[in-house]
Amino acid sequence: LRAEGAEVIVHGADWNAANELAQELVQKEGRGFVHPFEGPLMWTGHASLVEEIKQQWAEAQPGGQPPGCVVLSVGGGGLLCGVLEGLEKVGWGNIPVITTETHGAASFAAAHKEGSLVTLPAITTIATSLGARCVSQTALDRAKAHPGTVHTYTTTDQICCKALVQFLNDHRILVEPACAVALSTVYER
Repeated sequence: LRAEGAEVIVHGADWNAANELAQELVQKEGRGFVHPFEGPLMWTGHASLVEEIKQQWAEAQPGGQPPGCVVLSVGGGGLLCGVLEGLEKVGWGNIPVITTETHGAASFAAAHKEGSLVTLPAITTIATSLGARCVSQTALDRAKAHPGTVHTYTTTDQICCKALVQFLNDHRILVEPACAVALSTVYER
């Protein structure tokens, strides 16, 4: 980003602290702000992933059944919102969605269980890019609108890192822990 001329400010222990500073800069200096997980444009962009998957799925399995489930990591909830939107759009709204988080960043799992937003006291995981201490209200609302379809899975950093290494060994592709937590659902089953 710096190479493209952007000013990059790294601030705080987690996304919430960085967001507080970003909001201050918006108010004080009139800077622009693109929210990383809220907003219809963000969700529609993520929904397009499902459209691409459906097209590729049809090419690979003409006339076949849809996937048995979709597995995704949750940080603030933007990807979840978009995937749920995309599944509805392509007629796969009844496919189970497995959300994944590490224990130290499981704000969605906590909110899903409680039925209301839960703010974690801190992010205590190696998967720091999942680090929204509180998932978005929209993500929780959309999950509630799909009762019995959205399921949560949380795991330890150790199991997450084990999946990261296994995927690297299997495919020679290194992913970050936020991705590996989703892979852990496959490697641990």
